[in-house]
Amino acid sequence: MSKTTTDHDEIRAWAKKHGAVPAAVDRTHEDGGDVGIIRLMFPKASQSEHGSLVEIGWDEFFEQFDESELALIIDEKSNFNKFVGRDTADRRAHGENDASRHKERDGGGAPRKQDARKESGGARETGEDAASLKSREYRDADGVIHHHTRAYMEEHAKDRR
Repeated sequence: MSKTTTDHDEIRAWAKKHGAVPAAVDRTHEDGGDVGIIRLMFPKASQSEHGSLVEIGWDEFFEQFDESELALIIDEKSNFNKFVGRDTADRRAHGENDASRHKERDGGGAPRKQDARKESGGARETGEDAASLKSREYRDADGVIHHHTRAYMEEHAKDRR
């Protein structure tokens, strides 16, 4: 049976029991900078595909985990794990079994989008500063702040003139 958690100690203990280590997708990770997209890596599991992952420390992992407002679905009897938004986990816990950040909320709201890094398939711009990020900010129908990718902004630059 699977369970959803945000507890750092519980995640760490589950990972240790299952031979997992904290990792980031290599193409999204900067040493000493942005952590990127996080995952749990199983280096001793032969079927585990971890060639595109880089091991990171637990502090980096949990900083990104909390910043992205993630929860982790884990299965005590297997290596199954899945990251979900905490909002999605909460909605599922209250009976909305098909809840997802990708589905429309409340029947007529705008689709929930993940952050710009996830929208762009994990691609990340380097050297991004706060002013650039602020210039790409927008709010969804629920008032949640998101950021357009640079590619989107460049593609729609003429619409803003």
